[in-house]
Amino acid sequence: MAPEQRETDALVIGCQDYRDSDKILTLLTRDYGRISCIAKGAKKSKKRFVNKLEVYSFLHITFTDYPNRSLGFLNEAELHTSFIQIRNSASLYIFSSIIQEVLLQSTREREADFSLFQVSLWALHNLNEQLPPETVLTLFLLRLYDILGYRPGFSSCLQCGAKTDNNLNFHFHIQSGGIICARCNKQSSNRHLLQGTIKFLATAQNQPVEKLHRIKAEKKIIKEALHLLHHYGRNILQRDIIAWKMLKQPEKSL
Repeated sequence: MAPEQRETDALVIGCQDYRDSDKILTLLTRDYGRISCIAKGAKKSKKRFVNKLEVYSFLHITFTDYPNRSLGFLNEAELHTSFIQIRNSASLYIFSSIIQEVLLQSTREREADFSLFQVSLWALHNLNEQLPPETVLTLFLLRLYDILGYRPGFSSCLQCGAKTDNNLNFHFHIQSGGIICARCNKQSSNRHLLQGTIKFLATAQNQPVEKLHRIKAEKKIIKEALHLLHHYGRNILQRDIIAWKMLKQPEKSL
């Protein structure tokens, strides 16, 4: 089969030097999922690729797709935005690094998913616009797990079906991906979730991505929700995300 010329929007989620002047990029694309492309001469480029291929850049690309090869050839890249605020803030860079690492660990080559591209772009855009980064990361992870097929449940007890409006205490069961009421698990030493945390997460699951930035919550709710999703993600991926360590979050029992 002959090579095909393709174009799409893409987020740079990985970049490494190759030989003297080339770069190999990992791209999360709108139409083709995660792909890898080589940018020939990128390190010496004075026009075609200059200041365009940094991690987190949002691009419109054209590339040559070769049958039976995992590596495409990047022909052109037009910069939509470089998310400059993320690059200029050490704190924002940490949060974007978590997003980057989670994407690299949870995606496979050539599995297109527009929802995944959309929520990833949303997260970087709102970090760059300086929405509270803990909130952005929390909402990104919540929607990502749903897209991956691991939607956590916050509407009712996994065992008895009791609704969260029954004035019962609940904790989140990491292995099952849902909440269990204190009545069903009396022996549990896990800390009960705040009712506000449950409501916040349940509401966020059902909002369109373009409206997620409107969802607000107290810091203690965001902190608890982010801690919960961190541990749930570690169970899903069966590994920790190294960039989490830079946040220096205290460990708590769920």
